[in-house]
Amino acid sequence: MLSRTADHLYWMSRYMERAENITRFVEVANRLSLSVPSTRDRAACWQPVLTIAGGEDDFAARHGERSAVSVIEYAVLDPTNPSSIYSSLRAARENAHAVRSVIPVETWESLNGTWLEARGLDGPRLREQGLIAFCEWVRERSHQFRGITYGTMLRDEADYFIRLGTFLERADNTARLLGVRATGVAPGQTDVDADDQLHWAAVLRSVSAFRAFRTVHGGDITPLRAVDLLVMRAALPRSLHSCLNQVRDILERLNPQAECTRLAGAAHAHIHYGRLDHLLSRGLGPFIDDFIDANNSLADQIHKDFLLS
Repeated sequence: MLSRTADHLYWMSRYMERAENITRFVEVANRLSLSVPSTRDRAACWQPVLTIAGGEDDFAARHGERSAVSVIEYAVLDPTNPSSIYSSLRAARENAHAVRSVIPVETWESLNGTWLEARGLDGPRLREQGLIAFCEWVRERSHQFRGITYGTMLRDEADYFIRLGTFLERADNTARLLGVRATGVAPGQTDVDADDQLHWAAVLRSVSAFRAFRTVHGGDITPLRAVDLLVMRAALPRSLHSCLNQVRDILERLNPQAECTRLAGAAHAHIHYGRLDHLLSRGLGPFIDDFIDANNSLADQIHKDFLLS
């Protein structure tokens, strides 16, 4: 496969996954903001959206003080923010347009239709539709894209690069979500207050894992139980372990001798053969920082080995 084609397929799926994950972050912030009493505390609930998306400095330079309205405008609607939902849907469609001859017609029609609906979105229309309803719509369109692609594409290199983009982006976003409240989370933690429970319940709901948590752990939600589910449990589709399973297997099929395949195997083994108490020996924050750095290095190596230089 031409590296240019692989590049478009890879980024098409990464941007679609990114759009979905930004909606999940926005929903977490919205849930938490509805549960706090003061205006100042409600504004603080929206900070993680900027932290996760990596747009804190740009946002501060352009908007100054943080508020729900300004963060939503920046994270959802801003065409100049490359990580906004608007920009992600646009980029997914542009990459799909470049490989229309490779992807199924239904996949192209789904992405193009999503963009045609999203491009006219502005503040008044978003308020009319409602933030939560819009987030649900984006998730549904992302699920539709993946379902159509999975149900219609030949299992060949094109499919591998689409899935590779999806799982690398998903791993990055799950890690960033875990890192929002990583301070103090370490083996042996016993003090869990109501605020912790509220936060981690919102995190679990944001990745559609609340019912899975009840199935696996039952009982009260604690930070360590939530982290165990979202890091270690390979059966959970959005866990770090599950994402690395997929990335490693895909790269093994593409080229078992490539340097990126070695990096993926090492990252996978670190979690697959690790124990949570050892992984968190320095705390959740350092573990997440190391994971994100390793994931970025893996993405860079995939770019060097397979994609455009």
